[in-house]
Amino acid sequence: PSKVLPPARDAAGKGDQIAQCLAACRKYGLQMHVWKVDWNLGAHAPAEFVEQMRREQRLQKSSRGQEEPWLCPSHPANQKLEIDSMVEVASNYDVDGIHFDYIRYPDGDHCFCEGCRERFSKAAGVKIDQWPQDVLEAGHYRQQWLDWRRSNITTVVKAVSEQARRVKPKIKISAAVFRNWAVDRDGVGQDWKLWCERGYLDFVCPMDYTESDAQFDVWVASQKLWAGKTPVYPGIGASA
Repeated sequence: PSKVLPPARDAAGKGDQIAQCLAACRKYGLQMHVWKVDWNLGAHAPAEFVEQMRREQRLQKSSRGQEEPWLCPSHPANQKLEIDSMVEVASNYDVDGIHFDYIRYPDGDHCFCEGCRERFSKAAGVKIDQWPQDVLEAGHYRQQWLDWRRSNITTVVKAVSEQARRVKPKIKISAAVFRNWAVDRDGVGQDWKLWCERGYLDFVCPMDYTESDAQFDVWVASQKLWAGKTPVYPGIGASA
């Protein structure tokens, strides 16, 4: 049940899944952390909701203008939706934590919608003559673009962390993140080292999906340095 997001169609028949899961966790002494897929509409978002987002120009576009079924992270209404939906869980249930996933852009080729152009131009105080060339590789405003892009994601992490802790001071905030912060902070706008440094996360979960023990060790060594004092709980990638 949510006042922020459209509920799943089968929720009426199955009842409150978070409440049921929480009761089971308490019975067996387990912590419960609610896992939220951010931005990515996936295959299960109601068609009417997706269409509404399309009409309101809240979906992402590639540099070639192709639509991507993800919410645009620079759109203020999308930021509010992600923040409110996660804080709603912390407010309504005695969960132990809330967990970010997909808290990033899909890749380096997003988002280049007209809204991004307008909002970036205003935030950076620059005039865009050629879009999106001015913010692509070798573009005049490339570094400012990457900084701004990261800030859109960090804004949501910061707000959820602060607001959820006001509601529930002992709640744990965590995130599944791409493994190579040094590269992925530009590639997908995910500055998780900064989130650890500023205390937005109580632990971080790099997605270290590999069959190689040696590779896993190398990745974790770097990630511990980036995370600093923030605990690292690596995802081992059971599917690998």
